[in-house]
Amino acid sequence: MKVLISAYACETGRGGEGEIGWRMVRRLAADHDVWVITRANLRAVHEAAFRQEPKPDRLHFVYFDLPWVFRFYKRGKRLFFLYYYLWQIGSGLFARRLMRKQRFDLCHHLTGGMDWMPAGLALCKAPLLWGPVGSEDTHRVILDKLSLTSRLKDRVRAFVRALMRHGDPLVRLTGRRARLVLSHTPETMPNRLAAKLMPFTQTAIENTAQLARPKTEVARKGALRLLYAGELKDWKGALLALDAALLFFEREPSSLLTIVGDGPLRRRMEAIVAEHPQGNRVTMHGQVPMQRLTELMQESDLFLYPSFHHGLATVVLQAMLTGLPVICLEGDATGRATGQEAGITVALKRDRDPVADLANAIDTLAVDEGRRQSLAANAQRIARQRHTYDALASAMASQYLLVGNTCP
Repeated sequence: MKVLISAYACETGRGGEGEIGWRMVRRLAADHDVWVITRANLRAVHEAAFRQEPKPDRLHFVYFDLPWVFRFYKRGKRLFFLYYYLWQIGSGLFARRLMRKQRFDLCHHLTGGMDWMPAGLALCKAPLLWGPVGSEDTHRVILDKLSLTSRLKDRVRAFVRALMRHGDPLVRLTGRRARLVLSHTPETMPNRLAAKLMPFTQTAIENTAQLARPKTEVARKGALRLLYAGELKDWKGALLALDAALLFFEREPSSLLTIVGDGPLRRRMEAIVAEHPQGNRVTMHGQVPMQRLTELMQESDLFLYPSFHHGLATVVLQAMLTGLPVICLEGDATGRATGQEAGITVALKRDRDPVADLANAIDTLAVDEGRRQSLAANAQRIARQRHTYDALASAMASQYLLVGNTCP
């Protein structure tokens, strides 16, 4: 098939959604003629990557960006969502012009997995595959643990998301035009999409030294070493991870916590560490290169990632492939990926404190080394078997055939 893919994020070397887009389009180009619309500022990144690794013959990039004034005001993360929305419209019109010269069997909106934002390719006539997309809701138990400011932000976020999902004409057009909607949060998708909805994971892992170095021996070598890696934001669970580790440290004499990442909670977390009697057992690294992250994972025994309203992060799969059991929360994509097979998924209950339950989960694996090692081996196996890019691309290619067979 000849496929036109929209991939706002599509680059290697930085992890996250860009890495997913990059590796997926390369895999899909093994069996399909793949054209990818992405941002113009990624051209140099792609050229550098293709000097290291040849470009597949059936993979073609076309670049689009908004005028410089829009890019200026989007610097950093200012006005990102407005820029992204306008980029989708602009890239859709760009795709329409491209289709006057090229015939495509299918359009696929691949990265930019927000179900409350439009897909620019919905403006084209070719059959549309939308996804994986989705969005998580914040559990009431977590809301009660957040500051007033964070609760207000979450409520505003939920209102805007619902307004866009149900009221924005381009978002509704995307849903109508899509022949199939792939979602990593099917339970939160609008009912009007139920007939065309298919559950689908959005994240995979490459078994390469650049992303993960699988342990050949998962036994502990001394004190239990905990690791959190991610942006220091409420919804990434950074503060929950720190609070749970410190609570655990109050009853355990030797374990250590390493925190990798940066974000708006950093100063608050540094203050907590400085004031807590066990704070000397916490090391905050800030952002580190990918190579250093893989080294820190090698040195660790457990991965803490109590995120909420969040998709499955690549860093979780990196930890699993390394051989780290994951301690996370029930109810989002991370919990669904790990379950109780590759770690401990903590249920959220109104009469329970999630920090205490996370600390108890750490304690469970601290005192039961046999179980921790078994979960570590399971984590590696699950990452290799269920979450490879080859497996994800194969599943995606099957959806291409499904959408193609439903075309009039």
